[in-house]
Amino acid sequence: MKKVNNISNYMVKKSELKDWDSVFINPTSIEIETLRTGTIISKMSGLLNLKSANATELKDGTANIPVLAHILRHEKYGDYLIDTGFDSSFTNEIGGNFKGILKKIYFRNYIQEKNSEGIEFQLKCRCINLNGVFLTHIHEHASGSPSLPNEIPYVYGNGEREENFFPFVYSNFFKNKVDLQKIDFLKGQDMPILGKCVDVFGDGSFWAISTPGHTKGHISYIVNGKETKSLITGDVCISKKGFELGVETGKFSLNKEQGRESFFKIKEFIKYYPCTKIIFGHETDEFKIEYS
Repeated sequence: MKKVNNISNYMVKKSELKDWDSVFINPTSIEIETLRTGTIISKMSGLLNLKSANATELKDGTANIPVLAHILRHEKYGDYLIDTGFDSSFTNEIGGNFKGILKKIYFRNYIQEKNSEGIEFQLKCRCINLNGVFLTHIHEHASGSPSLPNEIPYVYGNGEREENFFPFVYSNFFKNKVDLQKIDFLKGQDMPILGKCVDVFGDGSFWAISTPGHTKGHISYIVNGKETKSLITGDVCISKKGFELGVETGKFSLNKEQGRESFFKIKEFIKYYPCTKIIFGHETDEFKIEYS
């Protein structure tokens, strides 16, 4: 069975910024780079709620969805990851570093074409000295963790847990990690439209947003850069198609009603701040979902 890690609370910093206009007029030298670490072949009904009134033009089928990770570079605090994507174990074995007697069946559609897609190789090529990992949620979004440093902090939302259908399918991504931290949004602050948020570094540059539904502790993030302001949705909104049609994530969501509420507050935010670049849970302008 899995070793139980000690998990501490992330130290929530008090922010003097109380609304998004105040945040955005004070940008920071912070930027992100998105990496593709592999592909998942998925049913459309998992990606999108085909029963939604806004989904009348959609039909079930399959989609090739990129598995993404994001390098966050802060001029003062250094380099971090938002999600890890796959490591190179997914090239060498079906299901990569997931575990269980059924993993080769359950994860047969998790694909990585070459080792160099693995997150550890891509960070090494960029000479990234990683200071920590912030997760939107666990699932495959944390599956690169075993190949990353053990001593750095891994931060995720309160209520998140790994897959644990032992002995059939489970994960142990945080084995040997010594600094696991959870964000308790009850200690955060209420921000317009988005509700409970945390000013991660305390300088207005990087915000964690409570967006439960897909998972209990799901987090979206805002990056307040001088060049670009970005919103990383995580799997509260997996695709551009879903966002444009107003169709929330489908069967993959643990709590569909919460997921719908989180999805529409993200849409409302973008309506007020349309210059914000949206980075979806599995799609960007560079790495697109392919439908069939």
